[in-house]
Amino acid sequence: MAEKAENKTRNKPPKKKKSEFKKLFHMGSIDVIFCCIVFLLFAFGLVMMYSASYAFAAAQEGSANAYLKKQLFFGILGIIAMFVVSFVDYRIFNSWVTPFVIMPVSLLLLLAAFVQNRGSAIKRWLSLGPVGFQPSEVAKLALILVMAYMICILSQTLEAKKGQKVIARRSGLTTFEKGLYYFIDAPWKASALLSAVIVVFAAFVIIGKHLSGTILIFLIGVAMLWLGGVPKRYFAALGAFVAVVVVVVMLKPDLLKLFSDYAYERIMVWKNKEAFGNTTYWQTEQGLLAIGSGGFFGLGLGNSRQKLLYVPEPQNDFIFTIVCEELGVIGAAAVIILFAVLIIRGFMIAVRVKDYFGSLLVCGIMMQIGLQVLLNIAVVTDSIPNTGISLPFFSYGGTSLFILFLEMGLVLSVSRKSYIEKI
Repeated sequence: MAEKAENKTRNKPPKKKKSEFKKLFHMGSIDVIFCCIVFLLFAFGLVMMYSASYAFAAAQEGSANAYLKKQLFFGILGIIAMFVVSFVDYRIFNSWVTPFVIMPVSLLLLLAAFVQNRGSAIKRWLSLGPVGFQPSEVAKLALILVMAYMICILSQTLEAKKGQKVIARRSGLTTFEKGLYYFIDAPWKASALLSAVIVVFAAFVIIGKHLSGTILIFLIGVAMLWLGGVPKRYFAALGAFVAVVVVVVMLKPDLLKLFSDYAYERIMVWKNKEAFGNTTYWQTEQGLLAIGSGGFFGLGLGNSRQKLLYVPEPQNDFIFTIVCEELGVIGAAAVIILFAVLIIRGFMIAVRVKDYFGSLLVCGIMMQIGLQVLLNIAVVTDSIPNTGISLPFFSYGGTSLFILFLEMGLVLSVSRKSYIEKI
């Protein structure tokens, strides 16, 4: 019997090694529930974007369908990209590719936008021929990838230090990773390095006079620090610093002129609404009128009055006000619930994947979506100054929609390795 077994083993053909190309992809079932929620949000957002935009599009573009066609085009491209990315093994980003390709490229795009628009007040758009996009949208995803990669490496390094394992001598580590081993020997050093990454991204966004983008980059970075297990005492110090900055800005808003006249104006408008009621505060004021006139059940889909050139560019950041006006409290609650379900399902995927990098990646993406929804609603309800933050899947914008679908593709890629019940 032993001889027969040995002969079978000898006669068994050797397993074919996977080619480097095939290693980039992986199979398995995706989380269908998460995918369905994404499609539902996109469909809902597309309907509301068209309803909010057709009057403004007819006046500005000469065609009521102009924004719908563009949004649908980028949506289809994004869906294709989402499914392609879902087959890509997300773990390839847990390598030198992230710090040495993705991070430099995203920063160079931000710098290129600044150089291209150095003579204008707004420097956040980069034009490549007929195509224009905001590099800050790319930077948000790049920051999540870089932070997830760095947290994984640093956590492994600190664990190795505790166990006195000289991991720098193990094979498979890059020179960069070996260097981190010799440099990082305490949590404060790891926290400082991660904070430096956030500062670099924020600095490249801030030179483009993009206040909302800078705020989001900072908040996403802080969320990743929290997810990465940075000691809570550091957050207490950070919270105290931010509180001091906010108080100083509120008391001395003139300091914002050093950053941008636009930012100064927005703070002053928010503080002194009566003085700006018919000028800069117009958009916020008309948005509040839209929310209030919707009542509990709304005026009905397509029946908004404020979108008829009262709310400026209602298809963009203030689209939630049109949702409230046409669908009322019920419609607004439905939007919020859909986003909540998407985020909860995303966290379920993250919790049930064994790979730490994949878990951090999904959590970071879900935190980004949650922050954008929260800040967008806070802006349109005048709870915070108008900073121009888009509502995911709803606000008009090809760059943000395409990148959003790429992020959903990464979540679906992680879901292939997640031990979660799938349909």
